[in-house]
Amino acid sequence: LQISGEAQELFSIRHGPVRAARILPAPQISAQKCDNFSEKRPLLGVCKSIGSSGTSPPYCCVDLYSLRTGEMVKSIQFKTPIYDLHCNKRILVVVLQEKIAAFDSCTFTKKFFVTSCYPCPGPNMNPIALGSRWLAYAENKLIRCHQSRGGACGDNIQSYTATVISAAKTIKTGLTMVGKVVTQLTGTLPSGATEEEILAHSNLRRSPLVPGIVTIIDTETVAEGQVLVSEDSDSDGIVAHFPAHEKPICCMAFNPSGMLLVTTDTLGHDFHVFQILTHPWSSSQSAVHHLYTLHRGETEAKVQDISFSHDCRWVVVSTLRGTSHVFPINPYGGQPCVRTHMSPRVVNRMSRFQKSAGLEEIEQELTSKQGGRCSPVPGLSSSPSGSPLHGKLNSQDTYNNFTNNNPGNPRLLPLPSLTVVLPLAQIKQPMTLGTITKRTGPYLFGAGCFSIKAPCKSKPAPQISPSKSVGGEFCVAAVFGSSRSWFANNSGLKREKDQSKQFVVESLYIISCYGSLVEHVLEPRPLSTAPKISDDTPLEMLTCPRASWTLVRTPQWNELQPPFNANHPLLLAADAVQYYQYLLAGLVPPGSPGPITRHESYDSLASDHSGQEDEEWLSQVEIVTHTGPHRRLWMGPQFQFKTIHPSGQTTVISSSSSVLQSHGPSDTPQPLLDFDTDDLDLNSLRIQPVRSEPVSMPGSPRPVSDRRGVSTVIDATS
Repeated sequence: LQISGEAQELFSIRHGPVRAARILPAPQISAQKCDNFSEKRPLLGVCKSIGSSGTSPPYCCVDLYSLRTGEMVKSIQFKTPIYDLHCNKRILVVVLQEKIAAFDSCTFTKKFFVTSCYPCPGPNMNPIALGSRWLAYAENKLIRCHQSRGGACGDNIQSYTATVISAAKTIKTGLTMVGKVVTQLTGTLPSGATEEEILAHSNLRRSPLVPGIVTIIDTETVAEGQVLVSEDSDSDGIVAHFPAHEKPICCMAFNPSGMLLVTTDTLGHDFHVFQILTHPWSSSQSAVHHLYTLHRGETEAKVQDISFSHDCRWVVVSTLRGTSHVFPINPYGGQPCVRTHMSPRVVNRMSRFQKSAGLEEIEQELTSKQGGRCSPVPGLSSSPSGSPLHGKLNSQDTYNNFTNNNPGNPRLLPLPSLTVVLPLAQIKQPMTLGTITKRTGPYLFGAGCFSIKAPCKSKPAPQISPSKSVGGEFCVAAVFGSSRSWFANNSGLKREKDQSKQFVVESLYIISCYGSLVEHVLEPRPLSTAPKISDDTPLEMLTCPRASWTLVRTPQWNELQPPFNANHPLLLAADAVQYYQYLLAGLVPPGSPGPITRHESYDSLASDHSGQEDEEWLSQVEIVTHTGPHRRLWMGPQFQFKTIHPSGQTTVISSSSSVLQSHGPSDTPQPLLDFDTDDLDLNSLRIQPVRSEPVSMPGSPRPVSDRRGVSTVIDATS
């Protein structure tokens, strides 16, 4: 979709039924790893009913076509049908029934395979999520020795809504079970049940498989060959292994950074958002924080698509009924509110004032005194002093685990509290949008309603019946992107003028199986029923469809097949990406005129440096950490000031020093620091401020062992 709002068709081909197709991203290259197919890219991976060989059973081979030359560069055969293809810069993943096979993105040789996936009856027969480096899949059993800390915590939300939700769920599940038993007794099958579902249910009775378990593996460090999570296997390459749901997992997705994972089960009532905090040693040391439960509703629905905004503050989950649910989340957890979601940029978990004033700690103190349920520190409510902050100085450990995002180790307890979030908007796609003509421009909507200007040459809309939209199912997919309907709306205005009004959320594009693509504008705003608007006011959202493109093709249109000429947008994009990847890897891009003279652009990323360059570079860095005016950093309550005397006459001025109290009984104070008096000039200590040594850099000529004499003290509570 160009900036002007026109939709330009780039590539089209008729292959018969196609199950999956992906344009493969340019692979990551280095001096050791070069791309074997660089002249052929961009590549398209297709799984269609009749493979390249023609003899194999349907949907059993992946063909890789070059969009530059049009030839097929590789074909990978399988014995069983393929369900889906996923790809990133490192690997191409082929999803089969209860199996996953991964291939290197440079050579397309087999890297590893997984055979222990849990079968799912839903639209995704084998749900997986592929991030930039990690691969998550549904494991068919829980292995205790690999289990990570945390995971799904549905039962410990002690709030009224959660109790009501779980009660309603129990009733609903009971009713569904009764319905199934009745149909089994009468011998009739429900109309929605497919053969796979019936097979899956009969398998469940026989085998001791556990539903709802997720395993995340690191595609770089995992061993070649079969990946097996068992009691005997070591945890090489296993990042996390945890229970996510009680029912089988139906769909999952990573956010753009790859640290958050959203999972949904076959009921589709609640979706879980997990934060993955890894440990380099083993998956049992990793922590999985259950940050959010996104509550959709009490009716059953199958999830077909999950999409994140680029800043990870919005997640859209689409079900097979054609509805897309928009949820607000924060990458670090906590309740979404005006402060977090009404600014164009992501805000920190705590505002600057909260951080320096220590308000949150005082609040937590008070709630723990009143027996509040969210007190993360057990022993603090029985503080002997009246001051709420007095208990904080008792021991170092208590202080370290004082807040949920503690300055200590986030993988240790306590885990952050779980937040239940309801959708701010539910967007239903219209079944048909006007008539189909060969006009690529957008149809513009009136004030929030689906009024479409009739195009000039109108034909009757053909009855389209996509293979998947049988039985009331309606396939949609959603993605966030910058607005393309701007130009078509205000063709008279200048573009710069309109851009001054910065949108808080990107536009949401939803395409349906009928070929209609609709751009929706999302506008979050404070809750209109709130008495006064503050930072913590909850949100509501206005949505309106802005423009629509009809992208379905008629049989009379010509196909656009490669080979393409050099200024085709797909080839221009592929060339630009490849060029910069060569620069990042420190290599000379192919076709560039000789060695590049401006070598700083990629040399600074290479690993070979002399110490001279390093020091020179460091001295030119200028850092501004705050914009004024501010309360000075040392005015916060977490700082204390002490006077240091040389040993022999050690006295400590501050009576509430946590260093003393945590390292020994209060009646025998330990000396804070022993100075070697031979090395220390007492006069210089009193007159001049103590200067710390410069940080040792990798290339610095002076070894660390030479530095003597001056020691730096940092108080443990700061």
